[in-house]
Amino acid sequence: MAKQRNPQLIKLAESAVMLALSIALDFITIWEMPMGGKVTLLSMLPLCLLAVKYGIKTAVPTAFLYSLYQLITGLAKGNVFPYITTSLMVVICVLFDYIVPFTILGFAGCFKKFKPAKFPEAGALLGIMLVIFIRFCCHYITGVLIWKQWAPEGQSPFIYSLIYNGTYLLPEMILTTVAAGILVRIPAIKKIIYPENA
Repeated sequence: MAKQRNPQLIKLAESAVMLALSIALDFITIWEMPMGGKVTLLSMLPLCLLAVKYGIKTAVPTAFLYSLYQLITGLAKGNVFPYITTSLMVVICVLFDYIVPFTILGFAGCFKKFKPAKFPEAGALLGIMLVIFIRFCCHYITGVLIWKQWAPEGQSPFIYSLIYNGTYLLPEMILTTVAAGILVRIPAIKKIIYPENA
């Protein structure tokens, strides 16, 4: 008699694989901004697809671990905190440049149940776009409050942060959403991401 699979163990294993895949893809940089931020080879996609498949209970803790990886990487590079002058700025930077914007990826499945008849994958793509936009908003906040010191002379910090963060996060959003749209329409992958429809 075959042993029954443990659903929690499967979720844990898949979460670990997706986390490792996101970290691996983060090393593949398409281009990098001079003061931090980069366009990667779909590094957010595995975590977003995990969120679509399993929801926030599984995806948010995994995304939080990814945010810690991003924080540790930022610290290791040594190009973050030397430019921060107050403890409040440290808190803002840690929260809005690392913890919140990457943990939010775990909410990418929030519109999964939105399935228009002609495009049932629309909810998944909408959720992915939303969490990347929220990530942009987080980085925008730190750009205005902290990194405004790098704005060209005479330029508003609001405009500077909009241009700087949009330069890499807009392409990242487009690449991630397009790739997700392609993947979720491949029957074999669709069965994995939407097991309830299999």
